[in-house]
Order: sequence, then C-alpha cells, then structure tokens
Amino acid sequence: MLRSCSAARDGGTVKTVGVVGTGVIGACVAFFLAQRGVHVHCVERGQPGGLTTDVSFARLSAFQQPTYPRFELSHTGMIEHVHFAKQFTSAPWWHPTGSLAWSDAAGVGGGGTSESFVEVVDRLSAWGYRTIWRDAAQVTRDWEPGIAFPEAQAPVVRFPDEGWIDGPKLVSAVIETAKQSGSLTLWNSAVEEIEVHGDRVVALRLDSQDRIEVDAVVNAAGPEAVTVAAALGAPMPGAVATRSSLVIDLATDGDPVKHVLRGAEAHVRSAGPGRVRVRSDQVDACLPAGIRSEPGDEIVKDLLERAYRTVPALASSTVERTRIGTAVFPADGFPSVGALSGVCGYYEAFANSGITLAPFIGRTLATQIVTGEIHPLLARCSPGRLRVAS
Repeated sequence: MLRSCSAARDGGTVKTVGVVGTGVIGACVAFFLAQRGVHVHCVERGQPGGLTTDVSFARLSAFQQPTYPRFELSHTGMIEHVHFAKQFTSAPWWHPTGSLAWSDAAGVGGGGTSESFVEVVDRLSAWGYRTIWRDAAQVTRDWEPGIAFPEAQAPVVRFPDEGWIDGPKLVSAVIETAKQSGSLTLWNSAVEEIEVHGDRVVALRLDSQDRIEVDAVVNAAGPEAVTVAAALGAPMPGAVATRSSLVIDLATDGDPVKHVLRGAEAHVRSAGPGRVRVRSDQVDACLPAGIRSEPGDEIVKDLLERAYRTVPALASSTVERTRIGTAVFPADGFPSVGALSGVCGYYEAFANSGITLAPFIGRTLATQIVTGEIHPLLARCSPGRLRVAS
C-alpha cells in the first residue's frame, strides 16, 4: 500500500525545491516558497507566463462553479487576489473592474449547465456572491453605453467583485521579486527526468544536461503536467479533461469596454489601453479537444462577428493576435494540489481556473511543502484521487 509522504512530514527540512513550469500557478508557488526562505529552481522551456497563461481569457470569477465546494474554492481564490496584490507596491496585473452578464432572448446564458441564467445567478447569490440586477437600458445609461443588448428591458447582472488578471505581468512580477531576493534560479530548459532514490525525489535532470539536486519538486507544468507525471511513473489515465479556447486580441480606438462582459454570444474584456480580448463558449464548443493548430478562417470569422454583435464599436478594430489555448485539468473540476503518496517530495499544482486560484494555491502549497500543513479547502484536491487502482 502506498503511504502518505511529503518532504516536510518525513522529518527533513526543505531547503531547495524544483518547480516545473512557470505559468501563473508555478510562478505563485515559487514566489511563496521563496518568501519562506526556500531556494527555488524554476524550469521553463519557454517564456515564463508565455504559454497557457498568456492565452487565457483570465477572468477572475466563480461564476461557472456548479457545486458549493467548487464555488467556495474559486471565491476564496478571488479574495486571495486582494491580499496578494497588497504585497506589492503596485499590482499592474490586477483589474477589479467588475463584470456584466446577461442571457439571450430565450433566457439562455451559456453557463454550460441545464440551469437557466436566472437560476445560476440566484444560486450564486444564495451562496453569498455579490450580485446587482439592472435592466439593459439602465446599464447602457450608467455603466456601458456600447453594448448591443437583445432588448432594452433585458435583465443584466453585475458581479462587482469580478475582474480580470494580466497573467504575464503577474508572472513577470513574482519571478523578478523572487530572483531579486536571491531565492530563485530560472532554467530555460525542459525536464527530462525527475530522479528518485528509493521513494524520495532527489534531483531534476534537464535536457540541457544539467542536474539539479532538490528536496522536492512541484509539477506545475499545465498542459504538460500529465506527461511530467507519467515520466515519474505516476500516470493518471482517464482522470483529466482537456479544453481548448480561441482568443482574439483586438487593437481598438480608445477603450470601448470598462467591465468584463459575459454576453450571450461572446465574452469581451479590456486587455490594456487600446486593446480588447474576446472569446465565446459557442465557438469553443466547436473546437476539437486538445487542438494546437492555427484556427481556421471560418471559426475566426464566427468569433469576430459574435464580438461585433455584442459591442458594435469593435467592428472598426484591427485583429492583433489570434491564438488557441489548451488547458488540462482534473475531470472532477477540482485542482490537483498537494503531495502524492508513495513518492516523498513530489507535489502537483494544476487546475481549471488557474488564474483565479493561483495565489491561493501558491500560498497554501508552499505552506504544505515547508510545514506539512494542508489547508482544509484542499482536502478534496489530493493528487492521489487521480490515480485510481485498476
């Protein structure tokens, strides 16, 4: 029988940790480990924050969580961002703009469940999520004059605590802060092997032929997390899901939207001064799972037309970037965070809604690695649940 084992609980002091992947979750784990005096070796073959993190729509939200435990985790992640931002002199990645959401004329809001749009919002409100209802005419007058609503009396909900995160800026800030403290080394390489002696992680071997001795390793490799785990001999067959999303960045004349918009046809948000990012649930539903090729002209046209119908002023914008991002996450919707039984010093940190959860996962996993303490909200998130005996 596999026994529960972590670097801290096995009687050792954790001084050096390897973090595989420097997307938003891996970067936050590294940051909080560095705060605790651990030296972190971050291994990333590309630009930190330049892959899935950069392609994410990056909404800060708990809207699409269908059960209270999943909602509670995401809501806690949102609150964590408030405290996280206060640790820095400035937090240019954090945009607590609030969001607006509405359904189409038939009352369907694209939430991915059998619930109506109003039922989804009522459930969130009952769970303590702040909501403000207005009709479309009031929203146009007071908040967002540029939206083409289905009708003037259409009900619109504002979620004042939502917003969006500039993932690459967050990653850059936390990596640079940890490097300046002398607690982080960044390796532009890929992991070839997680070296295990007996039942304990002892080193990372890189494709650059370097070998890094570590007390523990965190698999925060995002879409490659399953591959990294399999290389360790800890596969998770059938336990993960894959979702692809098309995002388009537009160069705009001015800033046509203030809130994050969750429209019936398209989602729209600012992406910084003179830029807007768009995506659509309906368009993403047509993408093959795991697609990594360039999107076809027809699907790009479909998304753009949906965005233009949502915010007509976008029709005069210029397409700046068109990309497809792929996320890999546990199929039950909870993140995989924590130690894996049987391999002392091996931890996982990958999730759906990684942008929302990253600072919370970073802080709580760093605590677990150093002290062995597991946060109560992570009790459902053990990596062991993804390894079901055949």
